[in-house]
Amino acid sequence: ELVMAINDHSKEKIKHRLAKAMGHLNRVHKMVDEKRYCIDVLHQLKAVQAALDKTAEAILKQHLETCVVEAVRNQDEARVMEELMQI
Repeated sequence: ELVMAINDHSKEKIKHRLAKAMGHLNRVHKMVDEKRYCIDVLHQLKAVQAALDKTAEAILKQHLETCVVEAVRNQDEARVMEELMQI
């Protein structure tokens, strides 16, 4: 059974997106420590969530372009569909 993982090309893109999310989250942490206005904190949290969503999209795209294509070629669609349904 061949299982592919994140490749070198997508790795840097994903790490960049994660760094962005971490930067936003660090900002939220600091804002809470500074007892900032709740709405401002919520806006920053929304930025964290958006950055994480974009990261998840990039990982899913990588998976669809590699693992899913390979599984279809190997007639292993059922396993891949089960994995996708779990996420």
